[in-house]
Amino acid sequence: MINGIKIGTKTYTIERPLEIVQVGGEFSGMAHYREEVIKIADKLSQHDKNQTFLHELLHCICNRFYIEELNKDEQSLDLLATGLY
Repeated sequence: MINGIKIGTKTYTIERPLEIVQVGGEFSGMAHYREEVIKIADKLSQHDKNQTFLHELLHCICNRFYIEELNKDEQSLDLLATGLY
């Protein structure tokens, strides 16, 4: 698996904590735009890690290029990530 990815002028570091727990629940992945970090839960199966990575990558692309409506649409991002995978 890769350790970083460039989106436009930003280079995101990819972190793999065992799990991602935030207020409100547990997540498979998370993108931190200001910190330029994508987190993918390491406890997932390889298939789920790959699909989650694509989902978070799409969030970062939407954020970088100001596609705000799509960035808020989790279902559409899931479908796009599934299609890409």
